[in-house]
Amino acid sequence: MTAAVRYAGRSDIGRYRSTNQDRWGADPDQQLFIVADGVACSTDGALAAHLTVELLPSYVARHLKPADLNSTEAPELLGRAVAEFSDHFRDYSTTDERVAGATTTVVAVVIAGERALVAHLGDSRAYLCRDQRLQRLTRDHTVLQDLIDANAVKPEDAARHPARNTLSRHVAMYPRAAPDAAAVDLETGDRILLCSDGLYGPVDEPTLAQLLTQHDAPEDACAALIEAANQAGGPDNITAVVIDVIRDATDDDM
Repeated sequence: MTAAVRYAGRSDIGRYRSTNQDRWGADPDQQLFIVADGVACSTDGALAAHLTVELLPSYVARHLKPADLNSTEAPELLGRAVAEFSDHFRDYSTTDERVAGATTTVVAVVIAGERALVAHLGDSRAYLCRDQRLQRLTRDHTVLQDLIDANAVKPEDAARHPARNTLSRHVAMYPRAAPDAAAVDLETGDRILLCSDGLYGPVDEPTLAQLLTQHDAPEDACAALIEAANQAGGPDNITAVVIDVIRDATDDDM
């Protein structure tokens, strides 16, 4: 299979926030898709998220060349791009008071032939939807997730835990950020969802899978997902990017 994609993204302020600090972006030439969720308690999370979406594609282009996309090192190279951007953003924040202390999450996906490369910092997530089933591709970088992994907190108690929104990794962190990066094999008909916690927080994963399956067009799926989050209370900014893996026209000639 030669992978090609169609995609859409949408962001919404939600029902209770006064500003939207989420951002999303796409670089079709690199088949790169990004969601960033600015941290509300930092200096200017919205600006941090905006700069991440605007500048990260140049870091990816520098580290992940077309010739590298099918290599075993490709996920590491994407992670290296995210880490370098995080370091440079932290250094820049010491010289510009507008972003001093500003932080954001980031999740980035590159569609690379028959694989998706995924790298992230924080608790924005990537999912794979295949055959009406949802598979999470990222592990939340939160204090709560660390406690769950250590069997110190039961998963069923997570929604009420005071550390549920405390990030353990994020853009501009010190010492150097260590993104998680991985590759997942793709099939024609797969759908990838990138989202902020304002979506998956109020909307459970079975409902996410149902909505992704019910709506064929990525634009319609994004709209339905955001509507579901708002109907569930809309407690936070909501962002969804839906990426469909479709067969390239050149495959018909093979």
